[in-house]
Amino acid sequence: MKINKTKLIAYCGMIALLASLIVGLLGFSYSTKEMDNIKNQLLKKNVENNINLTMKYINNSYGTLTQGDGTLLDSDGNSIEGRFGVVDTVLEDLGDKSSIFVKVNDDFKRISTNIMSEENERAIGTFLGTDHNAYQTVMNGELYIGEAEILGESYYTAYRPIKDKNNNIIGLLFVGTPTRILDNIIKVHDATMSKINILIIVLRAISLGSLIALASASVRDRELDGQDLAKR
Repeated sequence: MKINKTKLIAYCGMIALLASLIVGLLGFSYSTKEMDNIKNQLLKKNVENNINLTMKYINNSYGTLTQGDGTLLDSDGNSIEGRFGVVDTVLEDLGDKSSIFVKVNDDFKRISTNIMSEENERAIGTFLGTDHNAYQTVMNGELYIGEAEILGESYYTAYRPIKDKNNNIIGLLFVGTPTRILDNIIKVHDATMSKINILIIVLRAISLGSLIALASASVRDRELDGQDLAKR
């Protein structure tokens, strides 16, 4: 069977354009995923550094912590509950939310924090909760890092166990870095890339339509020429 070259070129062109549309969409998806990966890597590194720095603030202000009766004691034996110098310094210097917990039975109670309620009161006395995503990790004595929502705002958080000199877990340190700035950058990037991608798709669709119309016209002309020759 003889293959019409014009049709073959048209089919190849359509396949190429469709393939380019698919590649463009995949490229946009990959770009968005990479931006998310970069965001997570930056936030992970930042929150790791900040929780380590916050622990240094604690050591400098309170010395080696020990467990008291439902609280944590500084090196002089005084409770740190209700003392907010460290957590407020963290908020001022790093812009992070932070809390210090004491281990009470199988849970952790917040005894110092810069997290404020809607009534402008500190969230003292609240518990982490055994169903919290970080619970099992910190109970194993390990650092937990993950995203969380605090008072309706997205944060990248770290929870680090506080241990005594015998390596027993006596408390918990929390630090949360807001993701707002990087989230906004990604939203702008996605919106811009989406507009560009839509424009490319429209242009390619127009090109595809033009190619199909041109191929159809060429085939019709050849058929008409063939019919004219047959009549002669």
